[in-house]
Amino acid sequence: MLRMTRHFIIDCDTAEDDIMSLFMLLRYGISVEGITIVEGNISFDQEVNNALWALEFIGKEIPVYPGSQRPLVKNYRTVENVHGKGGIGDKVVKPSKLKASNKHAVDAIIELADRYAGELEFLAISPLTNLALAYLKDKSLADKIKKVWIMGGTIYGRGNITPVAEYNIWVDPDAAKVIFSSGMDLTMVAWDLITNYTINDEEWDKIKSMNTKLSSFYIDIYAHYRNYAMTKQKMKGNPHPDLITTAIAIDSSVATKVEKQYVDIENCECLTRGMTVIDYLGIWNKEPNVNVVYEINKEKFISMLYNLLSWF
Repeated sequence: MLRMTRHFIIDCDTAEDDIMSLFMLLRYGISVEGITIVEGNISFDQEVNNALWALEFIGKEIPVYPGSQRPLVKNYRTVENVHGKGGIGDKVVKPSKLKASNKHAVDAIIELADRYAGELEFLAISPLTNLALAYLKDKSLADKIKKVWIMGGTIYGRGNITPVAEYNIWVDPDAAKVIFSSGMDLTMVAWDLITNYTINDEEWDKIKSMNTKLSSFYIDIYAHYRNYAMTKQKMKGNPHPDLITTAIAIDSSVATKVEKQYVDIENCECLTRGMTVIDYLGIWNKEPNVNVVYEINKEKFISMLYNLLSWF
């Protein structure tokens, strides 16, 4: 039986987990049609450089489209304290040959949605500014994009940039509000879900012992993030927000509990700015708009990670 090629855009604020997400898509035979860059984790230019550098490391040429360098309305801040100055720790890298496209990410999203209408999937592991701008420019995107996989938000109101907000949604809650009300097929993988599935010491040591080029690369680029997560965020290892979202996008059975619920975004200038508000009880009587992931199969995810790191 022939497997249909799946076509993806991966939208990045390129730190370590974005890079590994790109690699996982490629490892599992996904056709990545473009990498779009948006404001987020670190300086915008370094996000672009990281994407190009990662492509050079893996020996692939995929168009990199720089997009929005700021949220729709509000200011935001980068989080080098979490990911290091270079987004992969404090090492600052540059590509040696590859260059970014002159085409803006918004135009690339619209063109690729036209080219792969009904087939294109959008992996949003970053603030939703690029996708919101593309949708506002061309509302037909809601019908053309098959699926949007979102790393963002919280399910129990436990945030990482404020007490109640997750970083990607907090950076541009106005863009998130646009997308969550767009009618697109959305799946949300929340921050306070993925914190339950960190890479523990035993798994970290196993990755170290694999002695592949990619496993060594993994240890190198995640060391800063792991230390931050364990010392500042009180976790038992490094989390994989983007990579777990990617694994679910590749194989939906990684998500073992999913509920379709109505989710809205708090975009006021208030204590709860950037919060994802889930109507658990259907109090608002609104049509559910998001597939919310509540549990995953960690063994399946870890197996996919080990498979990726054994690639070369």
